[in-house]
Amino acid sequence: METRIYHRRNRIRSAVFIIGAVIVTGCGDTRSGQQETSLDRLESSEAGQPEMTPDRSESSEAGQPETTPDRPESSEAGQPETSLDWPESSEARQHETEAEHISQEQIIRYVPALPATGRTLPDFVAEGWELIDSVELDYNEDGVTDYVGVQEAPDGEWAGLRILFGVVSEGAGQYRLDFQDENLIRTREEGGVFGDPYEPLTAKGTSFTTHAYGGSAWKWSEAYTYTYRDGTWYLIRSEDSYGYGPYITDYVINDWDSGVYTRTIRSSEFSDMEKHWGDYEGMWDDGEYDLAYEMELDEPITLFQAGKRWWLAPDRVTDWGVQRIVLAEGIELSQEMIRTPETAYLHDYCDENCVVYDFSRQVQENDWRYYLAMYRWQDKSLTVLAEEDTDIDDEIIYGNRIYYSTEAVKHIAYKAVENGEEVVKEEDDVIGVRLNRINMDGTGKETVFEYLCPGTDQQILEGRPPYMGLIPYFSGGEIVIEVYVGGSVHPVYRMNVDGSDLRKIGQIPK
Repeated sequence: METRIYHRRNRIRSAVFIIGAVIVTGCGDTRSGQQETSLDRLESSEAGQPEMTPDRSESSEAGQPETTPDRPESSEAGQPETSLDWPESSEARQHETEAEHISQEQIIRYVPALPATGRTLPDFVAEGWELIDSVELDYNEDGVTDYVGVQEAPDGEWAGLRILFGVVSEGAGQYRLDFQDENLIRTREEGGVFGDPYEPLTAKGTSFTTHAYGGSAWKWSEAYTYTYRDGTWYLIRSEDSYGYGPYITDYVINDWDSGVYTRTIRSSEFSDMEKHWGDYEGMWDDGEYDLAYEMELDEPITLFQAGKRWWLAPDRVTDWGVQRIVLAEGIELSQEMIRTPETAYLHDYCDENCVVYDFSRQVQENDWRYYLAMYRWQDKSLTVLAEEDTDIDDEIIYGNRIYYSTEAVKHIAYKAVENGEEVVKEEDDVIGVRLNRINMDGTGKETVFEYLCPGTDQQILEGRPPYMGLIPYFSGGEIVIEVYVGGSVHPVYRMNVDGSDLRKIGQIPK
């Protein structure tokens, strides 16, 4: 049973495509200006030409001053020192101890800081890199053409990494680097079986749009539009779709000009899709969906924030130096039991301030413990926030709270067939899923939503419970949760972020 529960997440992720731009409040203070560089502020030198800057966690959206990354002091062994904060009694007490760096030793790669000034667009292409696309627009509206472009790394250490960048005019024949971002353009390897997902930039007025398309038989598409307003680039519209060939099963639009998030969704089971295909030739979409709903959008985010919150951003990071470890009250772990970010699955939540992830450890043969952790860019601290008896998933920060899902486990008896005969088997199994939230320091845990599979309260079940999982969407002070139930309809609920005003708004399929 433990193996079944432990691998439940990967099976659900294989069956469910989570789509749409989730805009959250972030971890700690929220930044919106274009001059943000990350929580680690970089000092400018007197020279005008920037040096090399490290991976995405150290880069700046605005014009690049000459910078050098903040480096941890090395110990005699060549690795940064780590301090561990261990809790004691009712309040956590800091207890620092010197230890070798707990992260695996890595070769730190550097994304080049693009030239700060130039006379033509090619002047801003890094040495050895290739300009693969660009669009013209006058986004500062001075009557002189500005540019947004994409350049690609040569084969080698970055193997096709792409930099999105903008250059703004400062008079005829004079240009300044306005921003660069290494996260927002997918690499050649991030399109799935379909291959390179890149599609050309488009531009209109003071806006430009990035496009991507990929997958295999199941395909997805992305279009994100950024607009220049009051000296800052904002993400003002996003469109995401997912479907089988031309048949769309999930379509999401975030339109910050109207302040509305719109999602339409229908079943991705072949038996359900066949009902819609009919006799269509080449275009299977008949426009009928099982569920459509809208949510109020939160404030728009900047291009810099969008890059940091892009789910693939952690893949670009190579320097995960952990300087300090903090354990929340009640958690007891030795240093070797803690999984650091570079060894864990990091595609649940990230932003300009931190990444939130989970890890597990085996206590005994059939006994696992699961942990929620947060790594902050500013001080390279790692905090273990929560311990659970069941799998942790769906981590997200919203409204200065951390949300995550867990499983409801119960000892059950169920009917099964062995050697052609019906037998009754007993074991611990997952009978439901919960959405929980805690404060940023790991205190104040509460469950805001619980779904128990119908029939699991019977003395003997007709069979084992199906696979279950949560697909939550946060916006406008509300949560919409699709409950994935393998082999059955998926109920969809809506509620306030504290769990109040819970109501069912539909199911998939109808």
